[in-house]
Amino acid sequence: MQNERPFQRAFLHFEPVTPDVLTRAKSSFGLAFHVANDLLIPNASNGSQVEEDFETGRAEINYSRGLGQKLEVGVRTSLLVRDGGLLDGPISFYHRVFGLAGNGQDNPTGRDNLPRGRDILFFQDAGGNGVNQGGASGLGDTLLEVRRQLSDGPFSSALRVGVKIPTGNGTRILGSGGTDFGIGLDARREFGSRFALFGDAGAFLYGNSKIPNSSRSGVQAGLGFEFRAGNRDSFIAQIDAQSRTVRTGNSFADRVPVLASVGYKRRLSERKTLFVSFSENGDYVNYHAPYLSSIGPDLTLSIGLQVRR
Repeated sequence: MQNERPFQRAFLHFEPVTPDVLTRAKSSFGLAFHVANDLLIPNASNGSQVEEDFETGRAEINYSRGLGQKLEVGVRTSLLVRDGGLLDGPISFYHRVFGLAGNGQDNPTGRDNLPRGRDILFFQDAGGNGVNQGGASGLGDTLLEVRRQLSDGPFSSALRVGVKIPTGNGTRILGSGGTDFGIGLDARREFGSRFALFGDAGAFLYGNSKIPNSSRSGVQAGLGFEFRAGNRDSFIAQIDAQSRTVRTGNSFADRVPVLASVGYKRRLSERKTLFVSFSENGDYVNYHAPYLSSIGPDLTLSIGLQVRR
């Protein structure tokens, strides 16, 4: 579960994973698909205008292999498509059913008052710097990482370091255009056989980016809860926060990116695990609880399969 807003996704952030590290010669292969509907058109402020109205589809592939000595190496990359999408209508219906405001601070005009299927990624600050992009598709950036397990048992943890290689087109915001480096920690605390708390933290150095007003460093943190309903089924709730990676100059759009997510995991067999998840930005609390959810796509849906060998 990650923040799929292009200005966040383009830079290195670690995917939240368990601290369990593969043993020597064991491997893991995964496929996932994420679709995110982004609508962010706040009122102009500080001389800056922001208009984001599009949908992103991202097909992700990852592979990891255990090296022994509690070490694991991995690689992940993605294919991305950014266009008008298909979810504008279903999201409007979902908002009406649950009584969510369609004309909050993120879009005072109201979703129902805008044409559907638009494809706009735009901001311009007071100095004239900005981005003006429409649809795009292609390879995203590629992450190489090494993980080392630090502890196991009721409390388990793992350290990881990673480098993001700019294989995506930075001009089209399919990547950042720069090489990024990061270090992170994943941890989990078990409470019996059914409950667990988990968290992650990371710090990053960002290379020279083609995206204007981009940061040179960043951090992330996440906290989650897992309930195991049986031997096969788990239900997950988590909150993920990241530092902003691109400053638009707009006071609302530049709030700290935070997403709330719920997910479900099903162990199909000893080696195969299916997961689905749903993430929301701050509109479900009308942006009054920024520590729970704030800036990010209006809605993100994910499904994936992980296979261990």
